[in-house]
Amino acid sequence: MKKIIFIIVFILLVGMGVSIKVYVDARSPFNEKTEEAIALAKSQGEISKVDNASLYNGAKSYVVLIGENNKKEKVIVWVPNKKKGDIITQKWADGISKEEAVNKLKNEESPKEILSVKLGMEEVGPVWEITYLNKKDQLNYYYLLFESGEWWKKIENL
Repeated sequence: MKKIIFIIVFILLVGMGVSIKVYVDARSPFNEKTEEAIALAKSQGEISKVDNASLYNGAKSYVVLIGENNKKEKVIVWVPNKKKGDIITQKWADGISKEEAVNKLKNEESPKEILSVKLGMEEVGPVWEITYLNKKDQLNYYYLLFESGEWWKKIENL
């Protein structure tokens, strides 16, 4: 009986170890891109403290950094994944908040469940991308312009 318990515990520990290794390996490219983006943004004086980093894949891919500049102002920095392209910086106060973006969606649509809300960059400029499920459990994307909160684009019923 002790052998069986030992074997079960051993298999569980090995399984947990393999799972952790797979997770760490899967996050590695994101972590590397994020570290490169932070270093580049800091070296160019765009941001001094990073509170949050995310990856946005639209027409172009960006690492989106939220933090503070040297003047202690809250800023957002979009660092392109490719070496080509300029870093774009905007003050947080110059746009609508995440809560305002979600409220605008709720006023215009009837989302069953909001899956994600994140900042992105498209050809029109900075946007809020809201991913949600409608009442029929269909996937939808709703884009608002960051600066004005105006609707830009919808991708519905996927």
